Amino acid sequence: MEMNADDSLSKPYLMILILAGIAGAMDAVDFREYGVFTANQAGNLVLVWERLANDPALALLSLFSLLGCAVGIIIVILVRFRFPYFIKPSGSRSLLYVAALLLILTALAGRSLSGPLRKLTAGELEIGTTAWWAAALSVSSSAMALAVMGTIFVMVGSDRTQIIAGTGPFIDSVRFLVASAKTGNKEWLKKFKAIVWFPVAWTLGAAIASFSPIDRGLIATLCALSICVIAVASRRVESPT
Repeated sequence: MEMNADDSLSKPYLMILILAGIAGAMDAVDFREYGVFTANQAGNLVLVWERLANDPALALLSLFSLLGCAVGIIIVILVRFRFPYFIKPSGSRSLLYVAALLLILTALAGRSLSGPLRKLTAGELEIGTTAWWAAALSVSSSAMALAVMGTIFVMVGSDRTQIIAGTGPFIDSVRFLVASAKTGNKEWLKKFKAIVWFPVAWTLGAAIASFSPIDRGLIATLCALSICVIAVASRRVESPT
């Protein structure tokens, strides 16, 4: 199940970096709107406890994001075990369309909200209200979409992809750079060049989304369309078997 983007995408490294930027963009706007991460699940593991006592409605949104992420991963794994087509390059690209559809659901579910929930004071958002359920659906579908993207391709060439991870590749970038400077070993420098662009792409996507004047729903829609463009533009001409 270690699917390699090299087998499925034209210009795989570039395409994976664009997907990482999309994940960063959605993580930024989801946090701006709901105070919840949908790519950085380690952050949600902190937020759920930090908010549980004083703001359980937002705390549960973090749980919905964690659940959505887990479901997205499970979907890709189980579908590939059940239907061999999705292990093939064409099937892997088809799963990108699934991620895009989930982001469209994210945009539609969020439309019923009147404003950013993160700006509400503790207790203003009540569990079980229409706004809360819309937020829960929007957050979980966003996390699910990003998890699907992150699980489709776990390798690009000889390196692991980092579509929805920020801290890990940042640590590795610094680690490889220091090791290269200390030892003069070009292999460390090669590893640094391979990994450093993932945190760059992720934070660049987040920066663009954060400073963009357009709302979250439109950003989610644009991200969905971008994923579809990647799936189409990166299509390989496969040899008949």
